Amino acid sequence: GVLRVNDEVVVLNMHNAETQKKVRITKLYEFQGLQRVEVKEASVGNIVALSGIENIMIGDTICSPEKPEPLPFVKISEPTLAMNFSVNDSPFAGQEGKYVTSRQIRDRLFKELNTDVSLRVEDTDNLDSVKVSGRGELHLSILIEQMRRQNYEFQVSSPQVIYKEIDGKKYEPIDLLMIEVPDNYVGAVMEKLGTRKAELLNMGTRETG
Repeated sequence: GVLRVNDEVVVLNMHNAETQKKVRITKLYEFQGLQRVEVKEASVGNIVALSGIENIMIGDTICSPEKPEPLPFVKISEPTLAMNFSVNDSPFAGQEGKYVTSRQIRDRLFKELNTDVSLRVEDTDNLDSVKVSGRGELHLSILIEQMRRQNYEFQVSSPQVIYKEIDGKKYEPIDLLMIEVPDNYVGAVMEKLGTRKAELLNMGTRETG
């Protein structure tokens, strides 16, 4: 029930349980507010960060060598919208960001995959463009704003709905929205939803509520 610095542990994955990698914990941290505090050991129930494991992926389980049992991976909802992130080719390119090349933008996007399980990043036929798929506009908007604050300069295409074909039929993603409000606010909420629905229909998707 206790994890200590210099302990040897096993890393394995439910989808590849026969492949086990033995590693040693070199540093261990607990959290105090937003700060990480280095400790020598941590017990059950503590939220920790640790060092000493390379190339660990989301879905991997760190186990005791005496009982190497991987945890099942939680199913992640598939992306619903895609956008192309590309080099800014406008006349004002290079004025707002420090990282502007296709390689820098591409490396940053693929790095995001290490922490965002619902994101998809793919190369395109255009060397200056990368296709990024996420769980809706908010998901992609947050990523765009994070990169902008990190001094990345780029341009993005209009979002495209990701359709899925099942048994020969084409399906589009639909979000179910439920809102509980006092009766006197129903009209205003319905008006806002109607406007939002019209915007989404112009993008090729539908919103129900």
